[in-house]
Amino acid sequence: MEHIIIVLSTVLLSTAMFIFWVTKGGFNRKFLYTDNIALAIVSTIINLGIFHLIEMPLWLMTPFVSGTVVLILFIILFFYRFFRNPVRVIPGDRNDIVSPADGRVIYIKELERDQIPVTIKKKRVASIQEITKTDILEQPCYLIGIAMTLFDVHYNRAPIDGKIIMVKHTSGSAIGLNNPESTLVNERNTTVFEREDGVKAGVVQIAARWVDRCIVMTDEGQTLKRGQIFGKIRWGSQADLIIPRNCEILVREGEQVFAGSTIIAKILKD
Repeated sequence: MEHIIIVLSTVLLSTAMFIFWVTKGGFNRKFLYTDNIALAIVSTIINLGIFHLIEMPLWLMTPFVSGTVVLILFIILFFYRFFRNPVRVIPGDRNDIVSPADGRVIYIKELERDQIPVTIKKKRVASIQEITKTDILEQPCYLIGIAMTLFDVHYNRAPIDGKIIMVKHTSGSAIGLNNPESTLVNERNTTVFEREDGVKAGVVQIAARWVDRCIVMTDEGQTLKRGQIFGKIRWGSQADLIIPRNCEILVREGEQVFAGSTIIAKILKD
């Protein structure tokens, strides 16, 4: 009976932790059926081993010892998830724009050159210049916001083939991304890529609360291939993709995307 209680309590503690991060932290629901199950199994084995080796009352074993084991293993799992840099197969051809970041699409918005500020799902989206802090992309475009959680890979990849024609850092605040003003006032890097035929795409790395910094690992004038790493953001954050209007959008709001391996849009040929 004691073993059953330990197993059930461990599974419940692990599941409760993942449900919290799915509902409050924006984690992908798939982690409830992958990482949660793995964490629950390993934690259960360790907890049963501890209970056999060390004599202690059940009220101490559950939930205190069991909870500590689950928490420690969750932190180890987090560091593995956050700092990994998996190999990505880049799909499609040169006219396929790939995602610059892992995360969930939180908005897809058409912006005009002189866009009047509006609100999208509690996030204020204003002029292109106000978002990018530059006028180099000031043209009708699509603005696609990608929210990156703590379990997402935090390396950023080039959305198109091309030369980096601008890297601009803008200092700012570090308020939570659930605040409507965060996409306008937080620290950011704007990186602009330009193909030989003049097609431009921009990526705005936006820092969140507790973010150490946004990092661009490449220089202006450097030429990158689609899906090649150009930067990273430490801890939770957001990446906004700015692409031309002559594109067919291939993702939807709420969809999970992956840097370099998810095709966000296709540039329509003239």
